[in-house]
Amino acid sequence: MEYTMAKQKNIITEFRNYPLRVEFPILLLTGNQWWISDVPSANLHFHNCLEIGLCHEGEGTLIIQKESRHFSAGDITIIARNIPHTTYSAPGTQSLWTYLFVDPQELLDPLTGGYAKQTSELLRKINSAFLIPAGQSPSVSFYFNQICYSMQEKPSNHHLKVRSDFLSLLIDAVNFLPKQDAAPETLDSASTLSIVPALEYIKQNYMTTFSMDYLAELCGLSPTHFRRIFNLAMGRSPLEYLNTVRINKACYLLRSTENSILNISEDVGFHSISSFNRYFSRMIGMSPREYRCCDSQDERLQKSKIMKFNGWMEAER
Repeated sequence: MEYTMAKQKNIITEFRNYPLRVEFPILLLTGNQWWISDVPSANLHFHNCLEIGLCHEGEGTLIIQKESRHFSAGDITIIARNIPHTTYSAPGTQSLWTYLFVDPQELLDPLTGGYAKQTSELLRKINSAFLIPAGQSPSVSFYFNQICYSMQEKPSNHHLKVRSDFLSLLIDAVNFLPKQDAAPETLDSASTLSIVPALEYIKQNYMTTFSMDYLAELCGLSPTHFRRIFNLAMGRSPLEYLNTVRINKACYLLRSTENSILNISEDVGFHSISSFNRYFSRMIGMSPREYRCCDSQDERLQKSKIMKFNGWMEAER
């Protein structure tokens, strides 16, 4: 049985930011704090990263934008960043979940450098929201549980194993993409490959000043066509991607050096400390100074918990 949410006017959509580690951008949320109630949230929310959830017990409703889908124990949900959604349990019950929050491109980059075209196509396909019913894909459930085990128990080479299992999970999961959920506009392999010069240039020269039109020229495309292809392939604009690379590098420098925040902002390509602070806070959920003062990733997550519109560390009550 499917449950439908009563129609509401002017539904507020909230942004929930999860500050992921730059060198290993995946977060596991599990345990008894993830029993989800039967009270529908007044607001939809969306994330800065990919969400993958596994329902262990119970059943209920998943709202994705304006669509309502029933879930039950064993189902897996995959929701790309920037897609509004909410989850609630069947009346009078609770459902237990485990979640992974991931930046798939950054997590897979060290593993798939020689397969840029295939990885880009895979990530483009997964830029959607869908549910895999229990039992229909044992392999996806297997890889999900393997990732959770590796992140909790931390066996030898667990970072490499998590990356490998995550790639396998995505490869199998795309087979369950509903046809009606496919993006209306797609890219062929040649179009996807055409932006590789821009990606390589950004990777090597993110700290310098250059225009997006120059990136288009490197790719042999008009500025308008370049931006359209880049958005389709990467899920973000060229400038957003450039600033993501810069902020990720800044996070590394804040943790690993004693350089001043001003110097770090300049080292990663920002010429205004105010612009750097603004972009950093928007992406990470706290200021560069607050980020540096936190002694560990756990402390950073605890601090972000009290900030408005940052990601939940336990189920909403």
